[in-house]
Amino acid sequence: MRDEKFTPLERFLNRFYILEPEEGRSVGVFFSYALLMMVSYYILKTIREPLLLTGSSAEMKSYAYALTALLLLFIIPLYGLAFRHTGKQQLTRYVTGFFLVNLLIFYLLGRAGVDIGFAYYVWVGIFNVMITAQFWAFAADSYNLRSGKRLFPVIMIGATLGSLAAPSLSGALFPSLGPWVLMLMAMALLAMTIPCVGWARAAVPPGSRSPVSSPEEKAHGGVLGGLALVFTDRFLFVLALFILLLNWINTTGEYILAELVVRYADAAVAAGTGVQKSDFIAAFYGNFFFVVNLLTLLLQVFAVARIIQWIGIRAAVLVLPVITLIGYGLVAFIPIFSIIRIVKVMENSTDYSLMNTTRHALYLPLTAAQKYEGKTTIEAFFWRFGDLAQAGAIYAGLHWFRFDIEQFALVNMVLSLLWLAVAWQVSRRYTAYRKAHLGIEELA
Repeated sequence: MRDEKFTPLERFLNRFYILEPEEGRSVGVFFSYALLMMVSYYILKTIREPLLLTGSSAEMKSYAYALTALLLLFIIPLYGLAFRHTGKQQLTRYVTGFFLVNLLIFYLLGRAGVDIGFAYYVWVGIFNVMITAQFWAFAADSYNLRSGKRLFPVIMIGATLGSLAAPSLSGALFPSLGPWVLMLMAMALLAMTIPCVGWARAAVPPGSRSPVSSPEEKAHGGVLGGLALVFTDRFLFVLALFILLLNWINTTGEYILAELVVRYADAAVAAGTGVQKSDFIAAFYGNFFFVVNLLTLLLQVFAVARIIQWIGIRAAVLVLPVITLIGYGLVAFIPIFSIIRIVKVMENSTDYSLMNTTRHALYLPLTAAQKYEGKTTIEAFFWRFGDLAQAGAIYAGLHWFRFDIEQFALVNMVLSLLWLAVAWQVSRRYTAYRKAHLGIEELA
């Protein structure tokens, strides 16, 4: 019987997902790789706030985001140079090793009493986007389109579990261990991902592997690396716009939510309820993050694979833009606290589950250069450029146009409409790549 070909792990996973024989081992390695990577990142992310704010001000965070985007303009061509001169597995190991050396330097300087807060904050912003883009480029280069579409939702559970568990764990350990022991723990976890590179690639069965690039494919993006690829490749360009708008809309929504939370906290204090403003805000966000994280996990485990199997990658990319268009449309005309809370819960949980899985799967039918150089450029530089665009829009709205909640929600509604149009172009061009690489009979 066919069932006898499956390992116990594969038989268990096949209760919820669709795995073919011999795919379970590769999924297990990629799952562990993603889990280790995200736990390491969130430990490093947790300790960056006290390292910056202990010796500086919150204003410096804004400058740190701007500097991160600027530095990525120089880092992206260097990454392209490394891509052209190393094998893809070696590149993944070298990038991880480079960040480990950086961490060791930060650790030694910090223990010596040097104030590393600002530099470390900028570094974490670069590390986050580079290491995650590198992982998913490597995964997309390891699986073919048919297998990646089925298996990426399972691998994403590892990343989701890491991002949910690590912040609470590191926050609880920080008072007793301090930043330097936690930094060593994060280094150890990140170092454990290096052998996962070879294991993961070797574990992918032949029928599930990504095909070897054809000789006529463009090898790389030239001197400017991924930046040149993005601006000369129509699919990568619309993907870059897609990511920029995703981050812009989401962070503007975070501002709207935070503004309403502060207003309600002030109202509660003024009403003489006896609650402290800080306690109200902490209680709200504690509950908010719990609901978002729980819904994210439930969607990732039970819904994402089924949604992608049902409607395909090309339709899944449209789901979040539709949610934000409807959600911020409601907020623009009915700006009440309960509605924006529901909108943000739906937006964030869908973003962290379905959208995260979908946007990584979009690179499955692309060439190696598009996966590595193009994806890293989009997920790094254009993601951070979305931060800058949002910050500029908030500043202009507050200080030049005197916008209130309704106006910012209306801006987000208009951006969501534009985002939906861009998502439609992403869907169309993705479909064209599928036809070119796999044939029209394999369309979802």
